[in-house]
Amino acid sequence: MKRSLLVAFFLVIIMTCKAQNFEYLTFEQADGTSVSLPVSGLVLTFSGNNLVSNDGTTIPLSSLSKMFFTETSGITPIPTILVEGTVSAYTPAGSHVGQFGDAQEAIRRLPKGLYILKDHSGKVVKTLVR
Repeated sequence: MKRSLLVAFFLVIIMTCKAQNFEYLTFEQADGTSVSLPVSGLVLTFSGNNLVSNDGTTIPLSSLSKMFFTETSGITPIPTILVEGTVSAYTPAGSHVGQFGDAQEAIRRLPKGLYILKDHSGKVVKTLVR
């Protein structure tokens, strides 16, 4: 019995520590858009039929489909309509890491990390390679 309680106690501590690693609370809306808010100092209140954060972000409750904690701010892979043709990839520090035939090729070939992609027309987007 003592051993079971001790194991349960350590599991609770481990789970609590793991939960503290999340930096953002992400709200996904019914239309597929998402809003990520930093967890640090976050205060949520309800006003009428809206969820309101302390930074003024307002989300109608009727459009909220789910919410979850994340380690990133919700940067998602690039839809191909945002950048077209040949793209150059850069690190957030500005170092050029390569040129690729298109955004999807860049995502497939780059190691995990955050990148800025720029196409031939000058469009610039951020992506997270997982």
